[in-house]
Amino acid sequence: MAYDVIENEIARHTEQWGNILQAFSTYESRHDAKDVMPFARGINSFQLFSDGTRWWILTIYWQEEGPENPLPAEFLPHSR
Repeated sequence: MAYDVIENEIARHTEQWGNILQAFSTYESRHDAKDVMPFARGINSFQLFSDGTRWWILTIYWQEEGPENPLPAEFLPHSR
């Protein structure tokens, strides 16, 4: 059975040192844009490197929120 997944970023936290950048992108997933509640939330993690001309994505990985790993307040909207 196929179904749509719509993923929206709800918050972003970045840290940069020199040519290295780490970004945490908090997301919510819905099957339909009209859905009030997401069926999943989590964090996408991106590691980037700048060669002085552009940013290169080195890695992307993610973890879905669950009972054993709720989203930390600092990665939710309006927590900073």
